[in-house]
Amino acid sequence: MLAYLKRHKEAALLLFIGIAVVSAFNAMMLCYNYEAWVNPKVGFWTAFSSKFEVSGFDCFTYIIISKWRPLYVLSRHPLLAMMVWPLSQLNILLRDITGINCTIHIVAVVWGVASLCSWMLFYHLMRRTLSLRFSESLLLTLFFFSFSHVMLTLFTPDHMTLTLPLLLLTVILSARAISQGRLMPLWQTLLLCLVSTGITTTNCVKIYIADLFAMWRRCSLRHWLLRSAAYLLPLALIAAAFVWQTNTTQREEERYAESIIAKRSAKDSVFAEMIQQSLENTEKAHNSQIIGIDGLTNTEYHIDRLPSLTENVFGEGFILHETCTLKDANRHRPVLIRYTNPANYVFEAMILILFVIGIWYGRHERIVWMTLTMFLFDMILHVGMNFASADVYIMTAHWAFVIPVCIAFTLKKGGSRMRTATLAAVLFLTVYMWIHNTQLTASHLLKLSL
Repeated sequence: MLAYLKRHKEAALLLFIGIAVVSAFNAMMLCYNYEAWVNPKVGFWTAFSSKFEVSGFDCFTYIIISKWRPLYVLSRHPLLAMMVWPLSQLNILLRDITGINCTIHIVAVVWGVASLCSWMLFYHLMRRTLSLRFSESLLLTLFFFSFSHVMLTLFTPDHMTLTLPLLLLTVILSARAISQGRLMPLWQTLLLCLVSTGITTTNCVKIYIADLFAMWRRCSLRHWLLRSAAYLLPLALIAAAFVWQTNTTQREEERYAESIIAKRSAKDSVFAEMIQQSLENTEKAHNSQIIGIDGLTNTEYHIDRLPSLTENVFGEGFILHETCTLKDANRHRPVLIRYTNPANYVFEAMILILFVIGIWYGRHERIVWMTLTMFLFDMILHVGMNFASADVYIMTAHWAFVIPVCIAFTLKKGGSRMRTATLAAVLFLTVYMWIHNTQLTASHLLKLSL
């Protein structure tokens, strides 16, 4: 082991740093309402939904593992419930042994491993794929994970944590294929498509984008059509799983929920009125959508795009607001909040300027255009169509890796002065965001008064 660590001391150092960071955040998450969740005095739904509030991320994973219920929206996460089911069985076993609900411990381990994979894959992308120096790769890794809603994926029980390593792996494999002048192995792309799309439906578009850039000028039209048609295989498997779950587990969950609501409504007239009001609000919201498709709800008209870009997409996604910190926009947080410290707008602008400069220096690189296309897809979805625009910042991990990828080309191709200025700016922003975001996150999870 010592010989292995000596040969791979860079990776070992990054691994130890990653373990320390991920463990620290997950330890704080375990302290967040610990007793109420390991020894709940009420039902699991009430125990978690009444206490859990982390920036709009949901607590469905906690509830599902505590007591198996397929709560994920099937059109958005078609295979995620099936993936989580074994963890619920593990929790039953551990609960029989320990006498407590071990859900938060299981999530801390499994999601923590996924976060550590993201940490190491991003460093690999910087160091091996883009061939940056060790110090530059380490700095950009710390820079990327200092983004507030990338940092939150290190410990929140959300599907973003599982999606991020798959997207980073896709970028790495595609970039490697591009640099070697070959196609990505078909089995890799189809497997990535199956797993990542099963977690988040829109991931199939990003897998295909990565494959498309690897295919560019590498295959004939006929070959491209045949390879594109191959994507029907994983999509057909996902569709079959969707239909099967709709007719079995999903229908059972609907019957169970209806029976619970009917029983309580019969005993509690106030609750019955709340349910009726909720149904009316849901119908009203559905009628106001840009696209009235089940998987594309929350496409509101009324959210102004420019303020949303300033305060949410490139604001809250990177630097937490000082007021209503980590509150849910669907519960206790206004959709738009302004920073109390005006300097945060300057730091936000610095990130965007570094991003634009990086695009210029990397304008001839296919990996830059590949990640920019992924970014553009998300912007069309969340800004153009306003999908989930109320808390759009929670999607940051789906696209924010494009920023350090572009900055990497400033470091690779810029002159010595530009490189020095870029490193200084990135270092300053990294230190500031780690201090600012960690402090606010810790105060929320540990219920500290700062």
